[in-house]
Amino acid sequence: MRDTALILLTLFVVLLALGYWLTHRAENRQLKADTQADTEIVQRCLDLLQALQKHRGLGAQLDAASIAQRNALAQQLDELWLNWPSARMQLPPLQQHWPQLRRNPADFDAHCRLLETLLTVIEQLEDRLYRQHHPRIRGLGEACRSLEDLARLRGLSVRAANYERCPPGLQMQLRFLCKRLLDQEQDAHLLALIERLQSDLIESAQIRLAPGECFALLTPLIEQRLQGIRLSLD
Repeated sequence: MRDTALILLTLFVVLLALGYWLTHRAENRQLKADTQADTEIVQRCLDLLQALQKHRGLGAQLDAASIAQRNALAQQLDELWLNWPSARMQLPPLQQHWPQLRRNPADFDAHCRLLETLLTVIEQLEDRLYRQHHPRIRGLGEACRSLEDLARLRGLSVRAANYERCPPGLQMQLRFLCKRLLDQEQDAHLLALIERLQSDLIESAQIRLAPGECFALLTPLIEQRLQGIRLSLD
């Protein structure tokens, strides 16, 4: 009887340990799957951020090259918004705002509102991944908001360049963004770009930059910084 009890006890312990191990393995698998899903959606958010910012920057332009580029971006955004995992990943249904924006590409403020919501989602994902032991994710939201300041500067500069002289409302916004960007950092390349905008567009009695030149002037730095953000997540 004693031997039988010992065997049963040993079997119980083994089964308990096996059950614990299987549960632990399943939890680890689920955690890895959740982390992978969150990481993939972060990369998708960065693709959306890039395309939406460009679409906004080209939104009010009527030349053939800008329209072609904007249409290509709209098709890219159509694909990026497909199967947006709002319910499954407890994210806001951002995709529902895109059709209206696609029909009204010149609506700068609507772009900004959607981008602000997207930035909030990126910050939410940053916190989620950080709690899942992904320390390199820390600072993602801040970096993306700084990038948005630069992209907004591009968009407003393109709009201002359609006038002979920078309108007071745009001038005030551009001055604010320039100051905020320079307060954040002292980058020589950024300083040179802002000085060019100030002398040839923001403070000039007559604007000496075309809309396309403004877009081309700022885009390389925006792309470089976005690439830096992507690399920091690898």
